[in-house]
Order: sequence, then structure tokens, then C-alpha cells
Amino acid sequence: MIWSDIKWISVALVSLVVTSTVYSDVPQESESVQTSTKVQEQESQKKPRSFLTDYVVKNQEMDVGGNVGIVDSILIQRITEGTKAVNEGKCRKDLNETLDALNRGDKWALKMLDASVKVPVGIYFGDVYQFGDFDECVTIESPADSDHRHIQAQYCLADVSIEGYRVPATSARNRSRVGVGAQVHWGICLPASCTVKDVEGFLATAVGHRVQVNEKFCHIERPLEFSNSEVLFICVLTMFVMIVIASTAHSIYQYCHNDINKPRLPPLFSAILKSFSITENLIKLVKRGSDDLGLGCVNGIKTLAMTFIIAGHALAFIVGGPVQNPDFFLKQSQYMQNAFLLNSPLLVDTFLLLSGFLFARLLLVELEKRKGKVNFGFLYIFRYIRLTPAYMAVLFLYMVMLHKLGSGPLWDARIGLEQERCSSSWWINLLYLNNYLGNDKLCMFQSWYLAADTQLFILAPLLLYPLWRWRKVGIYLFAVSATVSVLIPFVVTYVNNLDPTFLAFADEIADLSENFYFINYYIKTHMRATAYIFGLLTGFIVHYMQEKNLRISTKCHYFCWSIAVFFGAASMFSIVIFYNPNYEFTRIGNALYAGLHRMGWSFFTSWVVFVCVTGRAKPLHRFLASRIMAPFSRLTYCAYLTNGLVELYMATTIRTPKYLTVLNLLGDAFSHTILTFLAALILCLVFESPIHGIEKILLQRDQQKRKRTNNSPSTSEESA
Repeated sequence: MIWSDIKWISVALVSLVVTSTVYSDVPQESESVQTSTKVQEQESQKKPRSFLTDYVVKNQEMDVGGNVGIVDSILIQRITEGTKAVNEGKCRKDLNETLDALNRGDKWALKMLDASVKVPVGIYFGDVYQFGDFDECVTIESPADSDHRHIQAQYCLADVSIEGYRVPATSARNRSRVGVGAQVHWGICLPASCTVKDVEGFLATAVGHRVQVNEKFCHIERPLEFSNSEVLFICVLTMFVMIVIASTAHSIYQYCHNDINKPRLPPLFSAILKSFSITENLIKLVKRGSDDLGLGCVNGIKTLAMTFIIAGHALAFIVGGPVQNPDFFLKQSQYMQNAFLLNSPLLVDTFLLLSGFLFARLLLVELEKRKGKVNFGFLYIFRYIRLTPAYMAVLFLYMVMLHKLGSGPLWDARIGLEQERCSSSWWINLLYLNNYLGNDKLCMFQSWYLAADTQLFILAPLLLYPLWRWRKVGIYLFAVSATVSVLIPFVVTYVNNLDPTFLAFADEIADLSENFYFINYYIKTHMRATAYIFGLLTGFIVHYMQEKNLRISTKCHYFCWSIAVFFGAASMFSIVIFYNPNYEFTRIGNALYAGLHRMGWSFFTSWVVFVCVTGRAKPLHRFLASRIMAPFSRLTYCAYLTNGLVELYMATTIRTPKYLTVLNLLGDAFSHTILTFLAALILCLVFESPIHGIEKILLQRDQQKRKRTNNSPSTSEESA
């Protein structure tokens, strides 16, 4: 089809222009809606008509060959005006060539136009992400022709400010919390020779609105190349994978030939090689271990908590990203049945509590066994070695290779920013201080938990040892610590007039590492210590009651159940109050919730752990300690590390805004959970389990060496 062939639609075009939607003259008050048509026409004549007013999309069918209908004269005029606004240079020459190609009907130029946004749709409904077609744009290249310039396309996502377009305040603090800003994110496909300033000048003139373009939101398709650091990372990863394959093959060979008890390799080397075997590590993963201390219920609690945490992360990244109907979240956030997702940050306290409980339970046993002679420095080193290898592998993936794993309109900006953060602050992460240092460049948004948990682990013996050695002094220290841990969030929230907790409103969670409340308060250890202290206290109470063979009375049992359920429900479900747009925030109300809701949830979780471990809730214990819970529980650490990768990948490879429904969100949460645990399984089998196996082998050899030394004649004589 050529330009002259479509003159027959001019009449239809005129009629469509008359009825086209005017975006540049957005009414700001309700009275504007009632203004007569005649007055509107007079107003529009006083202002320069913008592209959004003039342009009309003609619905022309594509033929079998894929040819797109030629653009109308209004669009050509706007493109011409935009081209004139670009400074003289290569970009302007390429734009002129593209314009000529459009008039000729060249397919590559039509595809460039086709990949760009012409008229935004649904912005009054909150759909401010107008992507165009990213994949079509980045693959466009003009054919090699001596008569015409060779042009490669680039995709840019520009921010177009719509004058007069406002989002109504939806909270008592007059903050926009709907995720709909005053800017439309506009996808445009232009020659790769155009700079950011060229794109801004072209689009601002073409659409008649103020435009801002960030270089990170422009993408040009380039050949895949690897830097030295990327090659090194691939080599190290390949080495680990090859060792795992060799170890697995060795294990399978031994099983098939019944040589498992006849190692032909040196014992130490054979044991270390066996640590990398997938078959051996899978057996360990699914094996139901001994439960002498009655701690099996912890598996179920960890699994359920991690599932809801992953679902909460999925919700945060979806709602904080491109969505067609952001008002859906505002409506759903007022229903109590959604509290587990809205308040999933509270479930992180469950892990802090379990961490404190397990440490207290096991440390008190060791203190009794060794009569107080425990090497705490060795415990700290052991923990660091246990946590760091898998953590380091994911951290270096963020730093080195993550940007090579995907693409999309948001990919370069979001993933590039994450890579910059990790490159500058990775060492802070490995020191487990990233919740206090380098918060402006927080790498791996979820890594704050590891820092907080490690810091509390280091401080825990200061409470546990006095409690074991001097009972009354220890109880006093615990009482003071628990009280202070509740008062700190109360005082900090009141003094700084903060939100009662972390609230997941869309425009505030688009990037958690830039959320003011998240990086300045939410991730701080002093704001999260309550749950850990409750865990330590629960561990001591369980240890004391089992040691003395004590049982609580039936009346006390039911009374505590009622109190625990009340506190747990109040802490979890009251979150919906703060999502009500009519709720008036007050300092004292926010401060009380900040100080008490973690305490209430900690009491509830502590009670569930207590009754399960002490045998007072056998049906619940059987469910939580069931065989299926064990492998998922062992994967929760790796799942926590890898979930950020899953969420980032899903959020930044998106091509079109999501339409939110309950079923869609449930499906996304389910798929994200499966992908997270699959990634966790790989991380566990390649890094975590092998390192743990080697650590255990070396520890056993050290213990055997000490036993031989203690049993030698010279040692016996000295001891005598």
C-alpha cells in the first residue's frame, strides 16, 4: 500500500479527529466536566494543539505479509516537528531518513513506528505504563543499502508529564498511595544514534508535553560480550558444577557396584568428594532426622512462614510495578482475609523468634553438658562458615552476572541499579552490617534479615549465660531487655511521626531499597529485637520445664491459648485499619501499634512452639512435624536468598502491565513460591550442602584428634 492509496479514508479520519480524546486539557475540577462543548472549542483554539489531541489511530487490517497500514498526515506532521526540534547531527539525519522511509512505506520504519506508543490508553484508570513493543523495537535494523543510511533502533521509556493530571490523595496524610503518578511512562522507538537529550527534544515537541528520559531506560541490542569478572564467575560456577557431577557419578557407581563400603580413594578425599554428591545431599534433604528435643514442629512453622513471606514479596513487587488497575489493591487491602499478605513482614519475626529459640535451646544443653565451658568464638566462626558460602554465591551473581540473564523495558534500569549497589557494598553484606552501613546502596533487599539475625546471635550469650549461671540476674536482664525492645519502636515511631509499620502502598514499594521507612527503620536490629528476645526466653522456659519435668495446669493451658490467639489475631489482622483511606493516623496510635504488634505476634508464636515442643498440642505438632515439612524447612534459608532474584526477574522482564484479580495474584504467588524453592534447591545442592558437609568432616576430624590427644599416656599422667 502507498500513501495515495489511502485517501479514501480521509472522510473517516476527519470524523475521528473530531471525536478524539483530549489528554492535554485534563479537567482539574468537577465543574470543568459540565463546561459546554462550545467553550471547550474556544479554549482549545487559544492553546497549541498537542499530538495527544490531534492524533487518531486508524484501524487498518494487516495483510498476510504483515504489512501495516500507512500512518496518517497528522502523525507525519508531528514526527516532522519532533525531528526539527533535534539538534543537527547524526540523530537528526537518521530521523529524517526514518521519516522518508515512512513516506516510502519501508517495513523497518513502519515497525519502528509500530513499536512506539501513539496514544496512551487507560491513564485515568491508573495505567501509566505505556510500553509499546520493546522486543519489536530492539530487533529493528534498516537493510544495508548504499542509497540510504544504515539505522539501528533503540527503545526508550520516557516520562511524559501530563499537565493538570492529578492523583487524589488516598490517606489522611495527603500522600498519593495508589501507585498512579503524574507521569506517563511512554515507550518510544528511535534511531540508536539519538542521545537522551535528542529523545527528550523529539518527544516533547511531538506530544506537546514535558518529557524526561533517563539513560538507563534506553536499550540498544548489542552482541553478547563477557568481561573478565563475568568469565571468572562462569569458570568458578562451572568448576562447582563439574565437581557436583563427578561426585554424583562416583556415588552412583559405588551404589551400582556395591562398593559403598569399599572406598578406593583416600578416606578424607573420598569424604569431601561425597559431600558434593547430589544423591547424597538429596537423601539428607528428605531424610527425617531424630527429634530427641521435640523440635520437629519448627519445620512446619518455618515452611508456612516462608510460603507467606514469598507470597508477600510477590504481592509487593507486582503492586509496585506496572499494573492496569491499581485501585484493585486499595480495595482488597481493606479486607481482613488479605492480612497475611499485607502483614507478611510480621512473619519475618517468626524466623527471628525461631532463630532465638533454637539457639537458646541448643546452647543451654551445651552449657549443661560442658558445665559452662563453651567457646563462643568458635560458635560465631561456625555460624559464619555455615551461612556465608551460599550467601556469597547469590551476592556475586547480583554483582557480576544478573544483568546478562534477561531484558525488558525496566530491566537495564532496575537490574543495573541493583548491580551498582552490590558492587559498592558487597563487603558490608559479608560483614553482616548492611542493615546499618551503606543503606543508601542496600544490596539484596532481603539481606537485612541475615545482618539483624547475626547481630542478635552475637549478643544472645550476654542474656543466656547469666540466665544459666545466675538465674535471678538473668531473669532481670531478660525483663529489662524485653521491655526496652518494645519501648524502642514506640519511642522512635512517636518522635519521628512514622507509619505504624511497613505499609505496602504501590508508589512506596516500587524499589524497596529506596523506601524511606524500609531502609531507615524497618531493617534496624533495635527495631526488630522483640521477637528474638521472646525466642530466647521461650527456649529457656522449654529447657527448664523439660529438665525439671514440669507441666502447666489445664486451666493455665486454655487461658494461655485464648490470650495467645487474641494477641496473634489482633497483631496480624489489625493491619487493615491502616489501609482504610478514611482512617486518621495519629502519633500515639501509630506508636502503640509499632511497639505492641510485634510483641503480640511473638507471644502467639512462642506459645505455639511451647505447646508443640512440650507435647500439649499433639495434633498440631503432628501436622507441623510431618515428613513433608522437613525438606522445605531445610530449604528456607536458600529460599530466602533466592526469592529476591525471582521477584526482580519477574518484575523487570514484564512487557505489559498486569491486570490484578484475586485469582491472578494467587497464581503469581503460587508460581513464585515454586520457582523460589526450585532455585533454592539448586543453590542448596551446589553450594550450601557441600560446604556444610566439608565443615562437618573437618569438625569431626578435629574432635577425633582431640580425643586421641586426651587419651594419650602423657595426657593421662598430667591429668593425674
